[in-house]
Amino acid sequence: MSHHAIEDIYPLSPLQQGMLFHTLYAPEAGQYFLQITCTLEGQVEPAHFEAAWQHVLDQHPALRTSFTWEELEEPLQVVHRAVSVQLTRQDWSHLAPEAQRRELAALLDADRQRGFALDQAPLMRLLLIRTGPRTHTFVWSCHHLLLDGWSLGLLLEECLDAYHALVRGERPARGVTRPYRDYIAWLQQQSSGQAEHFWRERLAGFASPTPLPVARATKAEGSWHGRASFNLSGETSEQLRALARTHALTPNTLFQGIWALLLSRYSGQSDVVFGTTVSGRPASLPGAQSMVGMFINTQPVRTRVDPDGLVLPYLQQLQREQAEARQYEYSSLVQIHGWSEVPRGQNLFETLLVFESFPFSHAETSPGHGVTVTDIETYDFTSYILHIDVVPGPAFTLLASYDRRQLDDATLARLLTHYARLLEELAHHPGRRLDELSMLPDAERRQVLLDWNQQRADYPFNSAIPQLIQEQVARTPDAIAVAHRDDQLTYRELNARSNRLAHPLITEGVGPDVVVALLGDRGVDFLAAIVGILKAGGAYLPLDPEHPAERLAQILGQSQTPIVVVSRERRALLDAALALLPAGARPRALEIPELLERQAPADDPPCRSHGRNLAYVIYTSGSTGAPKGAMLEHAGKINHIRGMIDFLRLGPADVMAQTASQCFDISVWQFLAPLMLGARVQILDTELTRDPARFLAELDRTGITLLEVVPSLMTAMIEQLERMDPARLPMQALHWLIPTGEVLPPALCRRWLKLYPRVPLLNAYGPTETSDDTNLYTVSQPPPDDEERVPVGYALPNLTMYILDSRLRPVPVGLAGELYIGGIGVGRGYLNNPARTAASFLPDPFSALSGARFYKTGDICRYRPDGSIEFLDRADFQVKIRGFRVEPGEVESVLARHPTVRQAVVVARELPTRGKQLVAYVVPREGAWPGAAEGSARDGHEGITLLREFLQGHLPHYMMPSVFVVLPALPLNANGKVDRKALPIPDAAAAQEARPPAPPRSDVEERLVALWQEVLSRQSIGVEDDFFELGGHSLLAVRAHSRLRELFGVDLPLRTLFELTTVARLAEKIEALRWATSGPPKDEPEDAEREEVEL
Repeated sequence: MSHHAIEDIYPLSPLQQGMLFHTLYAPEAGQYFLQITCTLEGQVEPAHFEAAWQHVLDQHPALRTSFTWEELEEPLQVVHRAVSVQLTRQDWSHLAPEAQRRELAALLDADRQRGFALDQAPLMRLLLIRTGPRTHTFVWSCHHLLLDGWSLGLLLEECLDAYHALVRGERPARGVTRPYRDYIAWLQQQSSGQAEHFWRERLAGFASPTPLPVARATKAEGSWHGRASFNLSGETSEQLRALARTHALTPNTLFQGIWALLLSRYSGQSDVVFGTTVSGRPASLPGAQSMVGMFINTQPVRTRVDPDGLVLPYLQQLQREQAEARQYEYSSLVQIHGWSEVPRGQNLFETLLVFESFPFSHAETSPGHGVTVTDIETYDFTSYILHIDVVPGPAFTLLASYDRRQLDDATLARLLTHYARLLEELAHHPGRRLDELSMLPDAERRQVLLDWNQQRADYPFNSAIPQLIQEQVARTPDAIAVAHRDDQLTYRELNARSNRLAHPLITEGVGPDVVVALLGDRGVDFLAAIVGILKAGGAYLPLDPEHPAERLAQILGQSQTPIVVVSRERRALLDAALALLPAGARPRALEIPELLERQAPADDPPCRSHGRNLAYVIYTSGSTGAPKGAMLEHAGKINHIRGMIDFLRLGPADVMAQTASQCFDISVWQFLAPLMLGARVQILDTELTRDPARFLAELDRTGITLLEVVPSLMTAMIEQLERMDPARLPMQALHWLIPTGEVLPPALCRRWLKLYPRVPLLNAYGPTETSDDTNLYTVSQPPPDDEERVPVGYALPNLTMYILDSRLRPVPVGLAGELYIGGIGVGRGYLNNPARTAASFLPDPFSALSGARFYKTGDICRYRPDGSIEFLDRADFQVKIRGFRVEPGEVESVLARHPTVRQAVVVARELPTRGKQLVAYVVPREGAWPGAAEGSARDGHEGITLLREFLQGHLPHYMMPSVFVVLPALPLNANGKVDRKALPIPDAAAAQEARPPAPPRSDVEERLVALWQEVLSRQSIGVEDDFFELGGHSLLAVRAHSRLRELFGVDLPLRTLFELTTVARLAEKIEALRWATSGPPKDEPEDAEREEVEL
C-alpha cells in the first residue's frame, strides 16, 4: 500500500485491542461480527441507496479503517483515503414468505462464517434483498472493531438523510463530526496512575472469576453460537421503570443488581464480578456523542451481595459505585486485569450484561425519507460464555448470546427464566431483603420439591427385620440361606442357631435400642449372631477384626455398648482393646460358642422390637479424625431392602455375593436382603477380592447372580476379564453388577458392557446415615464417549431428595448444590454425639410431617433435566488453586477417560515453596506405559506427557495437575474405597520449585527464550517456565505470536501460545511442524544465516 493511499495511522482503543486479540485467537469463532438486518418499506432506489452509503463512508474515517499488527510492538489502525462501497443486490420477491425466512437465515449464517480480513478495508458488507413490490430486507455486516452500537444508529440515520437528498436530486449534506483519532488522542492523555489506584482498590481480594456453575453442554448440534430471548411483561416493565423513577435509580442499575444477585445464587458466592459495557463517550470531549467509531469499553462490575441486606439500599450502593467507576471507564480491560489478583491467562469474568441504548427509534418510526425502517435486529457475538443485552421498549427484552459448547439451550432458557423471575420479584417487593426474592418459578419449585419426590410404596414399616426373616423361614425352611467356603445353613438351621443366641442375650439384658458390639470374621456364625442380636431386640454394632486394638477401644468407649459378642478366634484382640479402657467402662464380653453352649431353646423369642427401634450402628470416619456411629432403624432398612428387591426384581433363585467388610454399610444389605426373599447369601473371603482371577472363579463356581463392588475392585475384575477368551467368560449366571461407594467412571461402564452386554450396571448411591442406597440408576447401554459422569439416578420409594444452597433454598435444575435426604430412611443421628447429630440431621422444612428431619450429606450434586441426580464431588474436597475453585473429582473424571489410565485420584497438597497444588495419582493400564517408573512424580516419560496433552484439550489450565505420581495401585481402606490419606507425598524432585531456570537444549528453545525475554522484559527465563505466570497476557501473546513466523517460518494459531505455555512445549510443536514441512532439522545455521533472525 502506497503512502498516498493512507490518510491516517493511530493506535487502537482498549476495547479494540481486546477484540483484535480474541479475533486472532479464534478466527473461526465469528466473534465480534456485527450484523444488522431491517426491513425497508417504500420505494427503494438501489443505486441511490448505494450512493448514500458511499457518502457515509467518505464522511467517516472509521469506516475506511483496516488493522495491522504483524511485526509491530503495538497493533495500529490504518485509515484509507478512498474506499469503495459495494451494495450486493438480490431479488427474492418470487419466493413465499416462509422460503424467504429460510433463505435469509442461511444467508446470514454463511455471511458470518465468511468473516472479514482485518487488514483489508472496508470491514463491512451491504446487501439489499427485494422481498416484495415495496419491501426490501437490508443486511449490514461489519466488524465490531470499527463501530459501537451507538454509531450504528447515527450512521443509519445519516444514510437515510443522504438517500432522501439523492432521491430529490440534491447533493447530500456534508456534516462536520470529529474524527475517531481525536478520541484516541484523548485516551492517551488520561492518567493511568489514578485509574490503577482505583481499580486495584475496587478489585482487592478478588482472586478468581465468578463461575457460572451449570451443567456444561457436551455436543452442540449445528452452530455453537446460541441466541435466545425473553420478554418481560409490560406490567413488570412499567413497574421497574416506576421503581427506578421513585428511588432515583437508573434501569441499568436495577438489571445489574439483579444479575449480580442471580450470579450469587448460582455460584454460591456473596462477592461476584461480571462484565458490562460502558459508552466510553467522555463528557469532557466535545462532540463525543455524535462521533462515529468504537467508543464502548468492557469493564468489571464487582458487587457484594448480602442476602440479609435490604433491596433498595443494595441497589443504591451499586449505583454509587458505578458512578465512581465512570471516571475511569477509559481503562483497558487488559490493564484492569493486570491490576487485579485474578491470574493471567484467565478471563476476569465469564458473563457480560449490557443495557442497550442504540439510537434506532427515530429511524424506525420516521417515514419522512420516503422509506420506513422497521424490524431492526442486531447480531453480535462476543468471546464470553454468556452475553445478555437488555433492550428497552414498552416491555424490556432480554437477548442472550451464548456459547453452546458451554451452555446448552435448555440450561440457558432456564437461566433467563430465573433472571426474569427475580426481576418480577424486585418489581413487586422492592422493600424486602435480597434473600426473600424468589428465583425459582412456581412450576420449577413444585417440580424439584414435589413432583420428583412422589415415589411411594407400602412396605411393612411397623415390623422389625427379624419378623420378616421368620416369615421367610416359614415359607422356605429347607432352602440354603447362607454359605461360606464348605459351610452352609438352611433357613431352618440359621433360624435355630440365631434363636439359641437370642435367648441368652435377652437374659443378659439385651432389648430394644440396646447396642451390642459384634467382633468376628465374616462367616455363617457371624450372620447368625447378627440375626440373634436383632431377635433379642438389640441393635448390632459390627467391629472390624482387621482394625488395631486402639481403634476398637476408641469405638467401644465412644459407643458405651454394654456387651460385646465375640468369636473365639478374635477374643485376644478384644481383650487387648478392653485393656485400653478404664475398668468401669469395659463392656461384658460374650463368646459365640459360649452362648451356643448354654443350650437355649431354638424357638423364636417373642418379637421385642418394631420399625422405629434401632437395627444397627455403623461407625464411619469423621472429618475431625474421631469416628462417628450412625444409628439406623428397622423401618429405614426395610425400606431400603424392599425397594432394592422390587427394583432389581429379585427372587428365591438369586445368590447374593457377600463381599463387603462387616463395617461397610452395604454389608447389612448383603447379609439380610436375601433372607427376606428365600435367596442365598454367599459369603466370600476378603482375600479372594485381592486376587481377581480367584475372585472371578469363585463367583462363577458359586453361581452368583447379584454382585455389589466398589469401582476400584470392578476395575481389577475387568482387567482380568479382558485378558480372557471372550467366548469363555465366567459369571454367566450374573444378572446385575452394582458399583457403589465411589464415583463410577463412564469409561468403566463401556468396558464392562463390552464384556457383558446383557448384564446391566446399577449405579447405586447413598450415605450410611440414610440406610445405605437411596438413589439408583441403570446403565444398560454404553455411555457416550463425551459423557463425563454417570448419574446416581432416582430416589428409592418413600425417600425425598433436595438439592439446596447454603441457605437451604432449592437450587434450579442443572445447578450444583448440597444434597439433603429426607424420608423413612433417615437415621437417628450419631450415637452419643448430639452436637454432630444436630449439625447433620436438620428439621425438614419441606415435609408436612411433624418432627421430620433430613440429612445433610455433604455431597455436591445437581439435577439433570429428566429428574435424575448427578453426583459432582464432596463439599469438603473442593479446593482453591491459585484463586480458582477446583473440584478434583472433575479432573479425575477427565483423566479416567484416557484409554491408558486404569485409575486416577486427584488431591490438593501443600508442596514446598509452591503452596497448594493439584497432584494426580495415576495407575496406568497394564502395559500402557512401559517406561513408567513406579512412584515417579516427574513427567519425563511418554505416558505423563500424553496425559498432560489430553488434559489440556479438556480442562482450563488452572485445573491441570502440577505433579503426576505413577502408582501400581491406589491404596484402599477396609471398605475397598480409595484411602486418600495413604497416598504418598510427591518426591522432592517434583515438589521443589526453588531451582535455577532450566536452560535451552536446542536452537529453537534458545531463540524462544530470547523472544520471551524481549516480550516479557525478563532475563531469567527457563524452558519450563509458564508464559502467563511470568507476567504474560493477551496483548503480549499477540506480540510474541507475530514474531514466530519471522523467526521460524511456521504458521501457528494464536491459541497455541495459550495451550503450550512453556518454551519446551512450544519448541516441540515448532520443531514438529518444521520437520513435517521440510524434513528433519538440519545442523545449526551459519552465523550469516543467524543474523537474519537475531532478536
